[in-house]
Amino acid sequence: MNRVHVCLVSAQPIPNLIPLRMEELRPEKVILLVSPDMKLQAERLEKIIKGWAIKTEKISIAPYDLESARETCIEVLLRHDNDEIILNATGGTKIMAFAAFEVFREKEKPVVYVDTQNNYIDFLSPERKKLVSRGVMKVPIYLASYGQNIISETNEVDVPDTHWAAVEAIIQEGERLERGISILNRYVAPLRNARTFPFEIDIEDEDFKNVQFQGIVSILSRYGLLTLKENYIQFPSLSSVEFSSGGWLEEHIFKIVKSLNPTDVRMNVKVKWARPSESKNEYDVLLTHSNRLFIIECKTKRFSGKDISHFGEDSIYKLDSLRDAAGGLYGKGMLVSFRRLTDEQKRRLKTNKLEFCEGQNIKNLKEIIKQWIQK
Repeated sequence: MNRVHVCLVSAQPIPNLIPLRMEELRPEKVILLVSPDMKLQAERLEKIIKGWAIKTEKISIAPYDLESARETCIEVLLRHDNDEIILNATGGTKIMAFAAFEVFREKEKPVVYVDTQNNYIDFLSPERKKLVSRGVMKVPIYLASYGQNIISETNEVDVPDTHWAAVEAIIQEGERLERGISILNRYVAPLRNARTFPFEIDIEDEDFKNVQFQGIVSILSRYGLLTLKENYIQFPSLSSVEFSSGGWLEEHIFKIVKSLNPTDVRMNVKVKWARPSESKNEYDVLLTHSNRLFIIECKTKRFSGKDISHFGEDSIYKLDSLRDAAGGLYGKGMLVSFRRLTDEQKRRLKTNKLEFCEGQNIKNLKEIIKQWIQK
């Protein structure tokens, strides 16, 4: 006798996947009931499930025809009369879910509902004690279920020890380096496209004499991330450029998040969307906790004047849209800004239900993130 899950495919794939990773419920086969508009989503699920060495079968179902949907479910039960068959009634249209639930209850077959918000699996029929759904979803699977495939990321083992030391020094100095970091960003940001290293860049006298600029350059020089000359600075590698232009904040956040023991955490993640768009996106820090995806966007740039509008249209819009596209109903987003935000920026973030941490509050970032992911 095999254990078989019957899943109703919808735009929210995670509830269909969670029970498959629970030892108490893990099946040998999954049947996906697919409405015409969910064929692409079913393909994504099928690819993931097969990767877990679980057999799959896709069956078409009428999403808004109660009797037709009932007949489909009855046929499924007849074909698997000798198997332990379980209905996951979390997805699908209301008509699909009602029809499937009704048929399975009539035949006294188990029906479960995955409550992602409260982190448990409820047994609707026959009633029994709820099962806590442990954190089983890792970042690559979460992204793939929404049609995004990772093409590159920065691994922790690839981060030199000198980076961690430099980050600690920058965080300790805090606001005393704000102006210096702003000046440095102006010079370094264009170098992300440089391909030949070492790379030298001239610094204007006024900037070179700025005390805060000298402070951040001194820290980076101390840890071998750049070399300070009479009127220019030299970067030894693209990695040093990326770190100096804001990568240090990503690495700081990654280290904090990892210390909180989430299910998974990744940084500097580049993804390519599966068809039909095949566009690309980049995430600073991603983590999964309690089977939810959390997206953290990092900013060290100062936004003022015309940049405020750009900030609203770019950073907040990007974070909001990616949170919805990659995280689904329960995905969350946070902006971490080394610089203080304006009241307008905070208002936009709150309107879009996005968390934020700014300026000197970064020193309390561990507690802020801890409370955020446990809400």
